[in-house]
Amino acid sequence: MSSPQKFKKSFTRWLLGHLTHNPLIIIGVIVGTAIGIFSRLLIPIILGQAIDLAIIDKGDVLSSEAQLSLLNDFVLFLIFLGIFRFVIGVVTTLTNDWLAWSAQRRIREEFFHLMQNKPLKFHDSVRTGELMALATNDMGQVGGLISPGISMISDVFISILLSAILVLGVLNSPELLIISIPFLIVYLWAVFTFNRKMGPISATFMRKWSAIATAVQDNITGAEVVRAFAEESYERQKFMKYVLDFKRAWYRQQILQARYFPTLILFAAIGFSVLAGSYLVVLGKLTIGGLIAFNGLLISLLVPTYVIGFAIRLFNGGMAGARRIHAMEVREESEENGKGEKEFPSHITGVIRFKNVSFKYPTSKKPVLDNISFAVAPGQTVAIVGPTGSGKSSLTNLLLRLYDYDGEITIDGVNIKEYSLESLRKSFGRIEQDIYLFPRSIKENIVFGARDASQEDIEKAARLAQAHDFIMKLPKDYDTYVGEGGSQLSGGQRQRIALARTFLTNPSILIFDDSTSSVDSKTEERIVKAINSVILGRTTFVITHRLSTIRQADCIIVIKGGKIVAKGHHSNLILTSPDYRRIFGKNVELPPLEVSQPALPAFGGS
Repeated sequence: MSSPQKFKKSFTRWLLGHLTHNPLIIIGVIVGTAIGIFSRLLIPIILGQAIDLAIIDKGDVLSSEAQLSLLNDFVLFLIFLGIFRFVIGVVTTLTNDWLAWSAQRRIREEFFHLMQNKPLKFHDSVRTGELMALATNDMGQVGGLISPGISMISDVFISILLSAILVLGVLNSPELLIISIPFLIVYLWAVFTFNRKMGPISATFMRKWSAIATAVQDNITGAEVVRAFAEESYERQKFMKYVLDFKRAWYRQQILQARYFPTLILFAAIGFSVLAGSYLVVLGKLTIGGLIAFNGLLISLLVPTYVIGFAIRLFNGGMAGARRIHAMEVREESEENGKGEKEFPSHITGVIRFKNVSFKYPTSKKPVLDNISFAVAPGQTVAIVGPTGSGKSSLTNLLLRLYDYDGEITIDGVNIKEYSLESLRKSFGRIEQDIYLFPRSIKENIVFGARDASQEDIEKAARLAQAHDFIMKLPKDYDTYVGEGGSQLSGGQRQRIALARTFLTNPSILIFDDSTSSVDSKTEERIVKAINSVILGRTTFVITHRLSTIRQADCIIVIKGGKIVAKGHHSNLILTSPDYRRIFGKNVELPPLEVSQPALPAFGGS
């Protein structure tokens, strides 16, 4: 896979880099196309010469036998030429299609690779439907750019060039070429004008298609919400607006296509060439066969001229799609551009330090985290509490380098930016409140981070997460399909599957972000016991509002407005921190006397 740095090059260099990836094969296709066109243009040339020979040979009219022999030779040659053109055409078309597929495959792989490595701030600002439209419709248009787009357009220009060479070299009639120049100028002007006007229309067409894809994706993803609020009619109206916008863009494209007139110019050129050529025949400057050959060359341009309008539409559609894909690829730097090269050690002590860490989302005016500093001792369980939007989840996101930040975060004294992203993230086990399960089987979801795990290990992790019993009651137990996002399971079942998935990876550091919010109290009690056995010897972060969980933490960090406003044990904070008490509805006055506080663990402070 190419380095992400290359994706900062200009659109032209980027596209040519993909289209010219196999230069020898491209040269072969060009040569094959030229040979095929030349063999097609030979037919009217040979026909004209045959007519001249049939009429006169060295001043004498040919006999019937000679004419018949000449006709037989001409027919046999045409049969051979037809077979030759067919073979060359098939080979050239297949090779050109392979080039189009190859370029499309490379761009598709590059696009998928980059989307995987884009930072989360990129995915936060881009709609999923737009990315899906780029990966499907726009990517398909890029294939049409090469075949048949470029191949059809090149057919016309190669035909014009070879026709001019044949008129001068074989027919030896510069007069015919000169009288064709005005028509050629108008013809090329019409083609280039059509191409210039088609470009912005194709770009608009692609944007409108993307809007439809996004609307469909939004309604599929939010189907439950739409039905819950009975807003189906409103969503249909909104969708129809996108469809009508797309229809208008399509109409503009079709109207421009209908106004395409190079074919009319070519017919005019054929008609004028008959008149002018007849006059040259009378003057003795051109033979009848030469006139027929020249008009045959013009007639051979009819089919390419007719299809070039369609080819230009494909070409501009492919260019518009390629521009949109390239713009999305260079929109944000890949995460790989800032990653380290060190591998995260398999065994760590677990000392974690935040030093003057600040972070702000691109759409935020104020920092979500402002100059955060604290340290966590090895094997310590840290509870992070605070009001909604205070930056609790953002803090743990930085540990996994899901977002970039200012300041320094170290694990065992090593800046986490020095580690490769893959090895760093594999050392963490994280469970969030909003669980996402892939539309696969339960087993495939559990082994997602540890694909070599045995069935015994899978079941052990499931038992630890209190999931094994309900899994065995399902129709296909561990092979049961969970549906899109786990829709076939309840919220509590999804969370227990996610717990099993995390336990199976045996991470060095654990993060629980309200991970028992969707289970009942009895199941929660069992899960908490399982978690307590798993976190032994591991540095753990817990984000929760459940007092029973918070009280068991070695250290509690209270965040408010992006700042740490209190740290300590529950017994200290409940007496000394109004912000901490407010979380549990204990907004009471502080005691009038100073209360002695037990010492925090060695690494509990900043």
